Amino acid sequence: MEHTLELTLRTPPAEAWAFLADTNAADRAAGLPAIAYRDEPQPDGTTRRFFSYRLRGLPVEGEEQPFTWEFPHRFEVVRRYERGPFAAATHACELMPHEGGTRAVHTFTFEPRGILGRIFAWGFGREVLPALRAFWEARDAESGDASQAPELAPRRLTRDPGDTGRIATLQEQARTVYDAEPVEAIAELIASAPDEEVERLRPRSLARAWGQDEREVLNSLLATTQVGLTRLRWDVICPHCRGDKENLDHLDALGETAFCPSCNIDFDLDLDRAVEAVFVPHPAARRVETAKYCLGGPGLTPHILAQALVPAGTSWSATLTLPAGRYRVRFTGAPAFRWLEVETGSTANAELRITDEGLEGDDPRLPADHTSQLTVQNQSSRPVIVVVEDVSWARDALPAGHLVADQRFRELFSGEMLAPGVRLAIESVTIMFTDLVGSTAMYGALGDARAFNLVLNHFDVLRDVVAERGGAIIKTIGDAIMAVFMEPEAALSAAADLHERLSAHLAAAGHDYPASLKVGMHTGPAIAVTLNERLDYFGSTVNLAARTEGQSVGEDIVVTASTLGSVDGDPLVARGWAPEPFDASVKGFPRPVAMVRYRRA
Repeated sequence: MEHTLELTLRTPPAEAWAFLADTNAADRAAGLPAIAYRDEPQPDGTTRRFFSYRLRGLPVEGEEQPFTWEFPHRFEVVRRYERGPFAAATHACELMPHEGGTRAVHTFTFEPRGILGRIFAWGFGREVLPALRAFWEARDAESGDASQAPELAPRRLTRDPGDTGRIATLQEQARTVYDAEPVEAIAELIASAPDEEVERLRPRSLARAWGQDEREVLNSLLATTQVGLTRLRWDVICPHCRGDKENLDHLDALGETAFCPSCNIDFDLDLDRAVEAVFVPHPAARRVETAKYCLGGPGLTPHILAQALVPAGTSWSATLTLPAGRYRVRFTGAPAFRWLEVETGSTANAELRITDEGLEGDDPRLPADHTSQLTVQNQSSRPVIVVVEDVSWARDALPAGHLVADQRFRELFSGEMLAPGVRLAIESVTIMFTDLVGSTAMYGALGDARAFNLVLNHFDVLRDVVAERGGAIIKTIGDAIMAVFMEPEAALSAAADLHERLSAHLAAAGHDYPASLKVGMHTGPAIAVTLNERLDYFGSTVNLAARTEGQSVGEDIVVTASTLGSVDGDPLVARGWAPEPFDASVKGFPRPVAMVRYRRA
């Protein structure tokens, strides 16, 4: 039994894909039952996905085949049933350009088991198809002129009576912690948005959608978490499928490794790529339904542009129309991948081969903004799922490493630490050390009390500048600090700010002593650990950063040449600082290290 649903939409295919391929949201809006999924990794490196649900009281169980799709042209899924009114069901969708918009054809095919199956298949066409049409047409109208949008399908909010009042109260309390416009927007989102829009609040995504400063949105979310409107959650992310495999309430629940049953791989945890900080509504303010209605569809993994199950000894050709950029081709059961370079002037088609040893062939190239084919031959002894993905997913993710390097987070959530003995890698951080010049002479000139007060006042301006530039002070050592930044540009700008603001700040606090700073920094990988009840950083990057500060003579900034090599332009030169390259022999490093000393011109 087959049902066909044709839609003529004003939205072009690349934009219509966002709601046509979101099968989870569509099934939820159509009133279909929630589904429980179970992934079973197989010895050959593949994974089988089983499902179960109840349909009008009847238990239904079966296996879902991996979705196949090619953005923005088509997608398809097949389910085979072990129990229930159907033997199998298929949902396929074709998207075609049509008069500036899209003509979409959905085809639903059922293999009924007896008369009961035929009745359910008939009921699908009578009850579910109209609801699906209303959902997709509403989303199409929303993407154009929202004032002419048809009435949306009922939004499934799960608030208790009185929640709106609690949310308003918590909003006002959050404004006392951090008074910014995004606080009100967050409260409004929690009060009125459907469950699927608030079950995972991502600061960078919200900032982009609202046109707000990313730091303002993050600080607002931290404030709402502080008062109990939202909760901070740490999601363990598979580096291959980007799915969240664990949802943890605290950092100390993290281990050093994790397993993804969907990809059937173990992976090491690092704070840059494998742990993401997200926010969710606090249950006291809003209970969110987290049920899944369709787990494997393109809508839940928008970074994946094409996917297919390729049996052993067969090939698959994906039809792709992609803008210029770098993409990734990978397959399940192995960490191997190839970069897909999409650029003007490339050849029309490309090819890769999968063997039992991995991927063969150079990084493929395809022409930008032209329909072309990528062919993958599976010459291995097992079936694989091949994936083509957009690596720009990272723009919406807030890596845990970035959050733990934020001053406001460390002040508000000082209890968030890794478990004792757990060491997690961070791919790249910039470590800065500062020290007051001639502190011994200063204590002798001012006396202990006045000198100590000056040191405390100087810490105030250091803390303010580091926080404003998105970094965090890890610890103070006498009158020195160790600070961390995720971007070297921010650290360089902070160093210039420190020199420019220190004297004025101390003068305003009543100090006339001519205090000045030594500053040094280096960028590289590090290890995050818990030490002395705080998050700390260790490794050769930290050691070399300390050595660069040792090369400083005061009123200057010393930076390793490798740090400057990862920076676009030179923000210090742009602010009037003159560079002086030199090589330094430093303790613990066998060869001289190339450094640059900056002095104010």
